[in-house]
Amino acid sequence: MEAVLQLLSVLLPMGYLLAAVTYLVVFLEAPEWARSWATRITLGAVGFHLLYLVLAGFTYKHVPMANPWEGFSFIAFAVAAVYLALEWRSKDQATGVFLMVPVLFFQVLSSAFVTRSENVAEILRGPLFAVHVTTALLGYVALSVAAVYGSMYVLLYREVKTPRIGLIFRRLPSLETLSRLNLAAVFLGWTAITLAILLGSIWANELGSRGWLEGAFFRDPKFLLTVALWGFYGFTLGGRYLFRWPNRQVAYLSIAAFVLLLGSSLAVNLFLPSFHRFS
Repeated sequence: MEAVLQLLSVLLPMGYLLAAVTYLVVFLEAPEWARSWATRITLGAVGFHLLYLVLAGFTYKHVPMANPWEGFSFIAFAVAAVYLALEWRSKDQATGVFLMVPVLFFQVLSSAFVTRSENVAEILRGPLFAVHVTTALLGYVALSVAAVYGSMYVLLYREVKTPRIGLIFRRLPSLETLSRLNLAAVFLGWTAITLAILLGSIWANELGSRGWLEGAFFRDPKFLLTVALWGFYGFTLGGRYLFRWPNRQVAYLSIAAFVLLLGSSLAVNLFLPSFHRFS
């Protein structure tokens, strides 16, 4: 099994590189063959990536996020999976290259430096924990992708007001399409975070009943931060769907929320104690 994992670890960066190059061709020229193959190549890479993560989990008997290098691989997988979901919904491939480049970056880092160990914290071996952390990271990744689309929307919005629109901006999807992608990514991320909070609460109650956490989960800085961000993104969705806020306002809010997410996460991880540190 180790040999299979090593082979997949080598093949995955190659697959994502091919996907990134094909999406670049789509962005620059949009020939029919590239449009047809870009999604197929990415689907194949994501499929093999899922196999890689599942095999790693079963081989080492823990969710494969025990160290940063394993985490980078999951981030790459999540970004690619979120992008495919958004592409399927929007039927637009013009932004694929902008998402496949970070996917390639994270997977190259993981494949180059990943280390494996069966000696990990027991907490990493629980199936409920695996689902909790998977949905949480998927949610954070989707919200990060939302910030990317929000930034594209704001930049294009400003560019269309100038006398001449640059080549890159002419290749981007319309403002309406970018807005739909931004909103869909926010909704996907918020839904995943909602599920992660619910699963985490159930998981914490189970551990608390065994005397492991003693209620610490609900006082944990990372949990409180997640709930606050969940509320902020829920406020954004409510403003768009209930009060018909303009697309530009939603784009700005998704960017601001991501900056807040990034800054507060760094502060919590660097300066505040949290039982969410497992490695």
